[in-house]
Amino acid sequence: MQERVDRLEAELREVRSNTRDEVNTLADRVEAAEAKVGDAPAASGSVDQRLNDLQDSVNRIAAAQKSGDNMAYLRPNLNGHTPLPTDHGTFLVRIEGIDLDVASGKYSVHLNIGNPMALAVQQFTLRGDHGGGIPQLKDGEEYSIYNKKIEEWQRTLSPFEATVTKTLEPESWTPFDIQVEADSREQLELIRFEMMIENAHLERKEASAGGSQHGHIVVDSGAASVLKTDYGAFLISVKKAEPSASGTRLHIEIGNPYGFTINQCRLIGDYGEMVPKRDPTESSQAFAERLQTWTNTLLPFDSNVEMKLSSFRWNKATIIVPGPPEKVKFLRAQLRVENVTLPNAK
Repeated sequence: MQERVDRLEAELREVRSNTRDEVNTLADRVEAAEAKVGDAPAASGSVDQRLNDLQDSVNRIAAAQKSGDNMAYLRPNLNGHTPLPTDHGTFLVRIEGIDLDVASGKYSVHLNIGNPMALAVQQFTLRGDHGGGIPQLKDGEEYSIYNKKIEEWQRTLSPFEATVTKTLEPESWTPFDIQVEADSREQLELIRFEMMIENAHLERKEASAGGSQHGHIVVDSGAASVLKTDYGAFLISVKKAEPSASGTRLHIEIGNPYGFTINQCRLIGDYGEMVPKRDPTESSQAFAERLQTWTNTLLPFDSNVEMKLSSFRWNKATIIVPGPPEKVKFLRAQLRVENVTLPNAK
């Protein structure tokens, strides 16, 4: 009996760090342990029964820590993003809306994941559950997995799993949809999930003059990408592509968040067709070979930005990429800043 109590106390110390000082009697030690996990009933019942209750509490804490640490909790009616921890670092995620897909009878959940790292995630799985809103508790009641109302609510949640092959480009937001089965919109008041990264790629950075880094620009996405330079990070977004006598004219906007004006700059790098997507049945080796084949098809470009980039604003400009529009779907580019001015002191 004594060994069993000691072992349980050791497990409690591992999952909860706020243990109390040891006391002298077996009854006091059991009661203190039960109080720590929030399950302390009135001091009644046999020691065996109370030990069994304590063991259940330990198991529940361990299970909650194992499954809940990496969960992101989303509500459709709340703005802003929430952190999404993974084994590869913390991403950001927000929900953009939910629509009923009449053809499939499922709900399309519109998500947006921000990737703040240099790692391109090419395949990942979201695994979690969804259900109605968390029940309202009375004053003084604790929102914890040990509350009976919360326990009953968790039993009503419906599990889901979605594998996504859309690439999460480095240092950018990537929108995508997942489909979830639910009987009604009310069953999607809370969506929570964890993210398992299954395939990722870290591009080898080449040394370049000025210390610039390549940014990845998807021409048709409408999203902004980050271009890092020695002068700081700038944003670029492609608004329109049209054929020209010299190839493809890209109408772009460059965001300058700094207090200086860029009088002269260039975009240089490579261009090509869209990054290939991984087939769910494709092996990692086959996909890596296909990616390498695509990389070998990229062609170089060097284009002047025909506009000054004023401070603290988005600036419209155009560049020329030598290929035809159907071959200019992806840019791996650097921003080379060649001349800047600061306003005179007042």
